Amino acid sequence: MFDKKKIQFNHIKSFNKNHKRVVSFFETISEILIEKVFDDDQEYKSKNILEIASRNDILREKIYYKGFQSNYFQTCLSEKILVKSNKRVVSNLNDIVFKEKLFDFCFSLLSLNSSESIPSVFKNIYTILKNDGVFASVFPADECFKEFSSYFIKFFKPDINYNFNPLFDMQTLGNLCSAAGFKNVIVDKENFQFNITKPEEVWNFIRYVGESNYLLKRKNFTIKKSLFKEFYRTYDIELKEGNLKKNTLSIYYLIGKK
Repeated sequence: MFDKKKIQFNHIKSFNKNHKRVVSFFETISEILIEKVFDDDQEYKSKNILEIASRNDILREKIYYKGFQSNYFQTCLSEKILVKSNKRVVSNLNDIVFKEKLFDFCFSLLSLNSSESIPSVFKNIYTILKNDGVFASVFPADECFKEFSSYFIKFFKPDINYNFNPLFDMQTLGNLCSAAGFKNVIVDKENFQFNITKPEEVWNFIRYVGESNYLLKRKNFTIKKSLFKEFYRTYDIELKEGNLKKNTLSIYYLIGKK
């Protein structure tokens, strides 16, 4: 179903952090996640925190900036982003590389949706969390760049799911998390608005976030260069006329307690 090499490439692309809008986006969702999980009135000393399939250090840096004196560990999907750190390990989403009941908090930003076995991943996270530990994750929602994707599909008329990654709905995410054993599961939806002036701003954002299409079926759908140029031209005209300038980026915040 998924192209694992493409998923790794996406994470490497995101780790380079050379796209200002993407960095700002990760900073924003990290801040919101921290506000949802941590209480300013409590101290968080000697806590063990794990970030699964990290694409960058933004969440880690935000948590350290808050003054939380914690042990922060990360897993990543490729050794090419294994920077010098004794607290980062290469691991795929289905591996359990840490002992049971080790972590107080477990985070993941926009990475778990690329697993072919979400129930297993949720169960693994439940296993490595301490009692009363908190799992908090960010997932792409059903309206991610809905304006762009609608225009793209209308223009190229591809088969279903050939060009965009699969998405979960709120109820399914909540049910999967509860089925893994988590309590007090909350799924919140948040929309962000992006003003687009050039067509490439959309796909550059998608690439550097790390969500470029990783479905295996995408290889069955090819676009001729001449047709792509026509798509670019017509899309650019729409933008210059003031249409499709606003794009919606929709995400879910999923939080559960062991």
